[in-house]
Amino acid sequence: MDADAGAAPATVRLAFSPEPRLLGTIRLVVGVVARKAGMGEEGIEDLKVAVSETCAVAVGDLNRAGRLDPIEVDLVETADRFGIEVRDRAPVPAAPPGGLVGGEVDDRELGLALVGALVDDLKTSTLPDGNRTSFWLRRGPRALSSEPTAGLGLDRPEALPPPLT
Repeated sequence: MDADAGAAPATVRLAFSPEPRLLGTIRLVVGVVARKAGMGEEGIEDLKVAVSETCAVAVGDLNRAGRLDPIEVDLVETADRFGIEVRDRAPVPAAPPGGLVGGEVDDRELGLALVGALVDDLKTSTLPDGNRTSFWLRRGPRALSSEPTAGLGLDRPEALPPPLT
């Protein structure tokens, strides 16, 4: 899947039935395709978690609605980033303000919050017959470092708190 700067994006399209047992297979395929596209190991793991969470939400929504419509996943490689789009045909529930459904937090909102923490760009939209979620990871250094102390000033001794004694 090599995409030249001026070429159309290279795309792998998958469709699977809304069965929880298939989520591991989707993770595996995303890992293989992202690795082949030249993504680093940290980016691959983030993409696998993000696609798993997005697809798990879609599986749950479709199962609660009693629908067997397939979930569609596009894996898209461009010259500078790798993206995933997930489409499902789950009915969009009318949620009250605050994201609470039946006194509980909406699974879709919670799942997408996790995805948003892992990717560079997350977009969601409601389709006439379901939902679309897309997200991207840029190749190369991430805007946020994966180092647990990055941005905390811990690389400067004057920023360190006094030792506990």
